[in-house]
Amino acid sequence: MPLYKSCLFISFLLLSDFLMAQNYQALHGSSYAGSLSPGNNPASIVHVPYAWDITPFSVQLKQSTNAFTIKNYSLLSSPNNVTISAANGIKKRFVFTNQDIHLLNARFSLNTKSAIAFGANLRSYMYGTSSESNYQDTAYSLADYLSINLQHIPLSAQSAGSAWAELYGSYARTIIDDGYRLLNAGVTIKVNKSLAGGYGRTQGVQYVQDPGADGVMGYLLTQGTLQYGYSSNVDLVDSNQTSAVNRKAFLKSTYTGVSADVGIEYILLSNDDEEDNDYAYNTKIGVSLMDVGSNKYQHSSKSRYATAGKEGITDTLLENKFNSVRNLDDFNDSLATIAGYITGLAGDFVIYKPTRLVINVDQRLANNFFINAEITVPLISLAAKNSLYIKDMNLLALTPRWETKKFGAYLPVLMNTRQQVWVGGAFRAGPVLLGTHNLANLFSKNSMQNGGLYLALTIRPGKNHDRQREASNGKLNKQQERNLNCPRF
Repeated sequence: MPLYKSCLFISFLLLSDFLMAQNYQALHGSSYAGSLSPGNNPASIVHVPYAWDITPFSVQLKQSTNAFTIKNYSLLSSPNNVTISAANGIKKRFVFTNQDIHLLNARFSLNTKSAIAFGANLRSYMYGTSSESNYQDTAYSLADYLSINLQHIPLSAQSAGSAWAELYGSYARTIIDDGYRLLNAGVTIKVNKSLAGGYGRTQGVQYVQDPGADGVMGYLLTQGTLQYGYSSNVDLVDSNQTSAVNRKAFLKSTYTGVSADVGIEYILLSNDDEEDNDYAYNTKIGVSLMDVGSNKYQHSSKSRYATAGKEGITDTLLENKFNSVRNLDDFNDSLATIAGYITGLAGDFVIYKPTRLVINVDQRLANNFFINAEITVPLISLAAKNSLYIKDMNLLALTPRWETKKFGAYLPVLMNTRQQVWVGGAFRAGPVLLGTHNLANLFSKNSMQNGGLYLALTIRPGKNHDRQREASNGKLNKQQERNLNCPRF
């Protein structure tokens, strides 16, 4: 394996089994998002046409990469013939993934001006990027690979991943309400349990040509650094033990932390008197700062930092040392024989959450038709140099939608931070929301590496207990109707 890829490869393997991110794109800006809305803006739990709603379960996953292609498989086909092929060509490679599971999320209106939400989530983000390099599936040896990348040195790569569980509580309140406009503000406080984390980075990998005594051109490794680490609780999992024993051991060596979200929502109300539109609006503008915080982990004893520079490290020697590697202990042993300097990593490491600014504009077009526009600004990239952090892949989204209390149809158009454009789709029928980030996952058998899906079950009250009951004789204005009809807890 080429040394410059080692950090990305190791980190991906260590984290792939622990990937459990809020991104139910169809509902962003919608008044029917309910107990799912704190994940995009905590202020949005107030202006909701229901006294309460509960999401007992939801799941979401999203992935994006240009490093490989999943072939012969779609969401509508059998996986029996699936294959994975590395992508040829000269490019900067990347892989991003995020997932979440929501358990027993709930939202309750306290009165006409305030609401709370709470629940438990399992979340995870992982990313990996590399500098520009050339990969061809005809390069069968390390020497072949190095020969086609001479013009791309120095080579580098980095990756990080973090998985955690969180218990959250949200509170939001209306601070301006004159009957024509609303200004709501909200905050979410989260208590986090760091489950598993890891990272890897390699920088400045350089090599030179080395004509061998037999006249065959070879290569000498001259410079480069490699660092990788992961949480020590991963080492405590023992395949010979029961799941209960492993779970207890796994959770014992984890840290607890706190993080927060804050947001505001400005709403221009509608004067329409149409049925089912007591909570209608013309324009809704939301601004939120999400995932301010970090997760802390303890380094595994197998974490390492190493530098190149030892004399005589040829491509042939590297292949011989690493071809027989079957686990991380083997890798560390081989690395020690070719490194100029190597040391273990002790103590703790911190991975910052994907802190971002989300700006969302929701515009009513006519009746039950809306269009939502959203931009995500990744503020975490402003962190200090050498800080470890995970990244959200969202950048721009435009979502036309049609929805009523019982039904909804959504067509999100997404552009992520890697300039990939996807057309997604979702529908809502009663309590069930089902969507895909990329419709190509349904209709193409070569697109599963880019996209994902989401499913949510949300229970809402019946007509007699919602917040849209018709006011007496229809003579009250919208603000009076809300004051009259909102149940108080």
